[in-house]
Amino acid sequence: MNREEMQEQLKGDKFYNYFYNLLENSSNYCKFSNAKLVKSIDEEWVREIEEALPSLHYVIIHPRKFIEEEREVVNVAMARNITTESIRHLLQHSDLIDEYKEDGTVIPSRILNVYKEESINIYENRFICTLMAELQYFVNKRFNVIFDASKDEIGTFFEVESRVDNYTEVVEYNLSVKIQEKQTDVNNEKENNNIFARIIRIHQQVNMLAATEFIGMMKRYPAVSHPIVKTNVIGKNKDYKACHKLWNFIHSYNRVGYKVNIVKQEPGISRQFERDIYNTIIRDYSMIHNNMKFANDIDIDRPRKEREMDAKQIRQMLEEIVRKTNLSDAALKKLVIKELSDLQMKRKVELAEIERIQRQKMREIRRNQAQQGNRELTLEDVETEKNIVLKEEDGRADKMKGRRKLLRRKRQERAAARKSGK
Repeated sequence: MNREEMQEQLKGDKFYNYFYNLLENSSNYCKFSNAKLVKSIDEEWVREIEEALPSLHYVIIHPRKFIEEEREVVNVAMARNITTESIRHLLQHSDLIDEYKEDGTVIPSRILNVYKEESINIYENRFICTLMAELQYFVNKRFNVIFDASKDEIGTFFEVESRVDNYTEVVEYNLSVKIQEKQTDVNNEKENNNIFARIIRIHQQVNMLAATEFIGMMKRYPAVSHPIVKTNVIGKNKDYKACHKLWNFIHSYNRVGYKVNIVKQEPGISRQFERDIYNTIIRDYSMIHNNMKFANDIDIDRPRKEREMDAKQIRQMLEEIVRKTNLSDAALKKLVIKELSDLQMKRKVELAEIERIQRQKMREIRRNQAQQGNRELTLEDVETEKNIVLKEEDGRADKMKGRRKLLRRKRQERAAARKSGK
């Protein structure tokens, strides 16, 4: 129905013209919008994390350890490990000896027990664990916003509601269309393809490191606070130095690091688009009507309805004028205001003339009625006649005033044209 050759054939179709006229004069509501998600990423934070990840991975896989000793004087029966240090302690504390035997055997009642085991509870490891927690929060927050923000708001939306009075029936038509692209950002946004892939890789690596056994064991120990104490290991070891640099960057980076904008477009409904919408409604109505078993015949010979211009239609006409004209903004504005003033004045004169003719006819009808009834005019009739005459004089005065104003403006325009020519 929207093809040009089909439109030429439909111009002579009585039903099409009849229903199209009903649609033009019916109550119609239409909304059309299009939204797109535009993202821009600050590459600085991505680059800093990428540089530090190899060192962070190494210190987590190879954590630093130290030998932790625990000294405790216990009952001899509870002693597990007797060392030379235990003997030396016993010699220095003779009160712990319970009995000396003749063969030189010494039987103590209590003895020093030394426990030695490896421990990871050192400042450097607690620093790495705290850094890992803050880095995970830093990355996940930006990842979620960049890849999951506002997906429901993007896409194309079209909605139309129409209520047509078909004399013997009322047709209510509602149509809603939503077109939404699947959000595979890496595949769809070619200009950001590289940076998105890098962010996804960082997100995976950071969360993988946060789930390692070392980080799980270190969570039981207290976290460190900013600023970091620069120990010999943190100050001299290259991997810990890289982690310390990343720590300082995270605490100094006060920007969001990304920007997500929803660019919305709400184009106006052009005449061509309006015609396509009306054609769709006519097609759907005809399809349903032809499949109704108890459908009533439609009288298409009824008089056409007069179309009244509303604000929406006036706006569409002005939009077409602006789009298709080559005049400058100032010249177009001046032309529209001038022509609008002239047309409004002309219409006012026409309405005044129509009203004068109607009053004249009413006056003649009253006179004829008075003559046929052989009665004299009352004071009320005289007063009414007087008011009619006064209104006619006022109308003629307004008409003359409008003409003088129009002539004055034309003289001013001619004078301005001569002045600009000189």
